[in-house]
Amino acid sequence: MAESLCQEFTEHGTSASTAEVWSKDEERLHFLLETANILPWEADAESWLFTYIGAQATKMLGYPVEQWYEPNFWTSHIHPDDLERAISDCLNNSVMLDNYEFEYRMVARDGRVIWIHDLVSVIRVDGKPKTMRGFMIDITARKQTEETLRDLSGRLINAQEEERRRIARELHDDLNQRMALLSIELEQLGQKIPQRQSELREGVRDVQAKAREISVEIHRLSYQLHPSKLDHLGLAAALKSFCDELKASQGLEIEFLYRGFPATLPKDVTLCVFRIAQESLRNIIKHSGAQEALLVLERTDSAVSLCVSDTGCGFDTESDKMKSGLGFISMMERLRLVGGEIAIHSQPSWGTQIDVSVPLIPVEIPDR
Repeated sequence: MAESLCQEFTEHGTSASTAEVWSKDEERLHFLLETANILPWEADAESWLFTYIGAQATKMLGYPVEQWYEPNFWTSHIHPDDLERAISDCLNNSVMLDNYEFEYRMVARDGRVIWIHDLVSVIRVDGKPKTMRGFMIDITARKQTEETLRDLSGRLINAQEEERRRIARELHDDLNQRMALLSIELEQLGQKIPQRQSELREGVRDVQAKAREISVEIHRLSYQLHPSKLDHLGLAAALKSFCDELKASQGLEIEFLYRGFPATLPKDVTLCVFRIAQESLRNIIKHSGAQEALLVLERTDSAVSLCVSDTGCGFDTESDKMKSGLGFISMMERLRLVGGEIAIHSQPSWGTQIDVSVPLIPVEIPDR
């Protein structure tokens, strides 16, 4: 290989030696690793003892390079909350995969918590892991940005919900009460009109009927903005009422099943699950063409699960329209704030099923 390189340089009229070329390549690689905050490493697959550590180690965590070669250095400096998971990921993936990646936190010499994205390659001998090589990438800045965005998303959603509550109260306590009073006054006015003026009496009754319709619509809008039953009676009762309202106003037959309720849930979990069910059922009415839907709500000791399904037209879950839709984005943001997960199963002509799970065990926010 060296001879071919020399011949290539000679043919091009250069006097640079192979050693100089390699030296420049090393310089470029070193510059790339330094600027990107990437640490190359190699370790024995059985003992996990490092056999090579790049010079970037000191900059990344503050420990001298020689300390990295000590037994159990890696496991003893992983954040305690990530230790069990990181070891499990490393053990399981090294047995099954030749290349894998995972994330965890390490504690720096000065006490800072550093997020690591580890890219690992496994070298095998007789099918068994012999050596592991990889690159540790410091992604702390990215994690901090994600946390800032998560905090901002939470504030925006909370502000939106507060505004919905305010508008719902004004609609229910003010405007709807005034419409009810107007309906009563129209009824009283109609009673004062002589029987011989039948057309006028009929006109007043028509206006009164329209006033009642407007009152019903205001009540429905107020409930959609923020259902009072959600605060006073809980999630299951609020969802049942919403299903009944959709059946009456939209003609959608909804079978609602629930287990483990009534139950006291954190307010953020209650609101998250209700909003996702609300959005899912509205999407069925707007897009699926289905006449029936199934809503299943279940509470266990560790989680609340929601399943919304229909037999409508379905859609492509990989489409840009679905992924960029405000409804889907809103679901994802709400679930992210409570540590929940969502899975959407659908394909054209085969209906749709949305599965949501929200843990009831408090989700710890990673240290910054």
